Amino acid sequence: MNKKIDSISGLAGFAALMVIYAHMGSEGFLNLSHHFHNLGVMIFFVLSGFLLSYLYLDKKFCVEDVTAYSLARFTRIAPAYLFTILASFIIFTFFDPQFVYQISTHNLLRHLLFIGNESVFWTIGPQVQFYVLFLVLWSATAHYVSARNALPLIFIVFAVVLLIMMRRSLPGTFVGANLHYFVFGALAGMVRKKMHSEFRHPELINIIHVALLLIFLAVECGFIQISARMIHENLSTLVMAMLVAFFVFVFSFDSLSARLLFGNPLLRLMGRLSFSLYLLHMPVLYWVKKLYPEDITDPVVIALTFALMIALATLYFYTVERYCALLVKTLGKKYARLIERMFMHLGVKHKATAG
Repeated sequence: MNKKIDSISGLAGFAALMVIYAHMGSEGFLNLSHHFHNLGVMIFFVLSGFLLSYLYLDKKFCVEDVTAYSLARFTRIAPAYLFTILASFIIFTFFDPQFVYQISTHNLLRHLLFIGNESVFWTIGPQVQFYVLFLVLWSATAHYVSARNALPLIFIVFAVVLLIMMRRSLPGTFVGANLHYFVFGALAGMVRKKMHSEFRHPELINIIHVALLLIFLAVECGFIQISARMIHENLSTLVMAMLVAFFVFVFSFDSLSARLLFGNPLLRLMGRLSFSLYLLHMPVLYWVKKLYPEDITDPVVIALTFALMIALATLYFYTVERYCALLVKTLGKKYARLIERMFMHLGVKHKATAG
């Protein structure tokens, strides 16, 4: 990734911390305003759209790149997620029927197919579905660039707008319910890709960064009041999707404030651990709450709980997440030709013949 958007990794870490922050509030560890209880999920969704469009939309839609994309996306989420689902099934079925991730024979298959909605797993399905949808968008964009045929792209834009209009009536595990976050993120990534790496007026971008953070803190602390509807429906509102996409877009530019806030080593580490943190923080909260139900608001218990999350996420990242991903990559290389032939049957061309 371009060194000028190193802060994107820190933003992923910030999103993971915001998810933990919100759930520590909902589980009784912290007394929170809940103004931004979905902010972490919003940032994750926007980052997915931003990164995919930033990294892939200007590439040729060819067998080689599509295969590499598919393996990279599958490796990013599937191994650690599936391992967690199976481990949760074993714990819930054989050891602890009160376990926070209640994966049973009734919903195991749905979660293995990435359409489950148990606890935090509801966000995984939309992510995976968007990975597939992005292939269609990438294909249509590449077709327009090579053949100047805008019809497929127009059809996709129409379908996307229709889904966004229907989002409130769609189930949360379907990408359409939160498509506005992915779409605004993708648009931000497209614009960012077309711009120069360095902003011509770094002092201006610093001012914007600081202003955004001050507004965020003012709302969270109650100095700026927002409507009750915005609080309770913030995940479904277009305004929040645009604001979060703008937030990610602006902080993708290098500045002193961006480096200090999201480009620092600690948050970048949290970014690397973000998926493991996302998967493990609820079990940690569950076990601490079960062992020390009367002490969960004690600052020492809260600090130790957070430290335990970081320690377990680090262990999980360097064992389960990394080695499972390595196994998938090895299998992917072994069967790359088979995957390429599958995409060729779907009409994807080799790089040498792609437009």
